[in-house]
Amino acid sequence: MRKLILCADRDDDIGEKTDLKTPILGREENLQAAIKLGLKDPEDSDTNSILSAISLYDELKEKGEDVKIATICGAPSIGYTSDQVLSKELDYVLEKTQPDSAILVTDGAEDEYISPIVSSKIDLSHIRTVYVKQSESVENLYYLFVKMFSEKRTQRKIFLPISLALLVYGFFRMVALLSDFFIEGVSAIGGLPGFGLGAIFFIIGLYIIIKIYELDRKSLELYNRLSKAVREGAVWLPFAAVAILIVIGSSIQGWNVIVEQDITPPLHVALSFATTVIWWWIGAVFLYELGRLLDTYITQGRVKLSFWAVFLTLFALTFIFWGALDYIRGLVGMEEGSMVPVAINITLGLLIGILAGLTQRSFKERQQQEENEIGESVTDG
Repeated sequence: MRKLILCADRDDDIGEKTDLKTPILGREENLQAAIKLGLKDPEDSDTNSILSAISLYDELKEKGEDVKIATICGAPSIGYTSDQVLSKELDYVLEKTQPDSAILVTDGAEDEYISPIVSSKIDLSHIRTVYVKQSESVENLYYLFVKMFSEKRTQRKIFLPISLALLVYGFFRMVALLSDFFIEGVSAIGGLPGFGLGAIFFIIGLYIIIKIYELDRKSLELYNRLSKAVREGAVWLPFAAVAILIVIGSSIQGWNVIVEQDITPPLHVALSFATTVIWWWIGAVFLYELGRLLDTYITQGRVKLSFWAVFLTLFALTFIFWGALDYIRGLVGMEEGSMVPVAINITLGLLIGILAGLTQRSFKERQQQEENEIGESVTDG
């Protein structure tokens, strides 16, 4: 009676970190995978799962049992996609090994979600869950928390909603207390402790978001990039500065229009602001991209043809959005409803979009032709 020792990695840490192709069949192959994963990330619990599976394999082998060992992986996108991949890899393993029963080895409850998949295809006689031993000291507890916080999946699933809740709560608590202070004056000073608490929540939420999206590192990289651009006299930098000024100026203009016309309904405010700034903002984006195009041409002596496809797509979307704004403004009574400008804008947007697609296709065909010519010249040489 043949048994299969099956190690499961639902989120494909093995494939992501070692670039090994899965499924992994055989004792030596699994041992090499565990070593490679351990060297790449010594703290990954999947290493212990594979080693535990190998240990169980050796134990059953010594008893004279007919056993096979395999490791299957899913995908980083946990859920339907990863389970589909696991199912396909399991089918392949079962076809190659022809076992009568299986023992599932995992590193936690998340991987045990696949036990129904395994049991639907083969008799699942046992599930072994591997827990890594840890000291119960406060220092190790802190270390585990920091390690969990550094995991991208944990950040997005757990810490991001918490940080957003802290930000929103802290912000509205501060705004409410500031409003009381401006209305009631010094008599509202008793609310300062509450304002301080709101500020603490806001700062904690902001700090978590900064760490999740690595905004501190990205800000430093942006500063270094700007410093390098200033030192080297990059052409794109003044274009970017003018583009930022256009965005700021048009935003102020949009707000002034709202104040002058005394627009109060939130939908009317958004529509009026969008109508005022849309073409200014699209012009700012075009100006910035034009600066990058010129910079590439001056420094590298070539022009990115894809720029024109991006530029046309941008204008196509703007015309369509402009038509949608006109239509919605007519519906809410901000202006006289007329389908003519709406139809014209949307039609122009669609035509420009088709032109952008043709331009992108022409660019790809030209690029492919150049690559083929290079390949032929290399072959002839």
